[in-house]
This record gives sequence, structure tokens and C-alpha cells, in this order.
Amino acid sequence: MELSQGAVLSLPLFQFNDELPNRDLDHPDLYLEVVLDEQLLAHLCQNPAQDQSVSLQLAGYQLLAHTESVPSESHSAMLMLTHGPLLAATLERDNGVSYVSPQLEMMPTFDLGDDDE
Repeated sequence: MELSQGAVLSLPLFQFNDELPNRDLDHPDLYLEVVLDEQLLAHLCQNPAQDQSVSLQLAGYQLLAHTESVPSESHSAMLMLTHGPLLAATLERDNGVSYVSPQLEMMPTFDLGDDDE
């Protein structure tokens, strides 16, 4: 996963219920999209210790519909970074319905501008 400021991170979200283990990963309920800013990038470049994680509450994000409509009530989203590093997202709706993304392996790559020489 290439990380750069201004890039859009898009993660699939699946409703957290008893059917979750049987879901087709190609058909998420929603997509969570967040624009990577300098502060978020700094947090995503970490690799927490084996028994630790980093939680990042998202202030600005967008939900896109896939198999269900975008929730109309208020909601909150968070990114979780665990050892690996592995990245996952969660979404909580005010009505108690939760969504989760699969954990994605994250090996950040960066453009250091070396090609300009």
C-alpha cells in the first residue's frame, strides 16, 4: 500500500454480525474513504509492538454504498493499527450497528524523490 499525503485510503466495511465469517470479501456493505494528511500518515508509519495497537479516531471520512445504502444517522469511524503492521477500520452507527474491515497487511512505501537525480 503506497502512502502519500493527499492519497485516498479506501477500506471495505462489513456489518459485524453472525454472518461475518461467511461473507464474500468482494462484496462489502460499505466503503470507508479517508484522505491521508500529514498527521494520519505519521501515525500509519508506526509498527506497534506485538501486544500493542494504535487507535486513530477519524474526524473526516466518507462512506460509499456498495450492497447497502449509506447510513443517514450519525456514525463514527476509527482506524486500528496492530503489529505487522496490519490496518483495519471500524464504523459505529448510533443505532448500535457496527461494521469492520478485514485486516490489511501494510508495508508502506514512500517516494523519496530519488528519481529526479
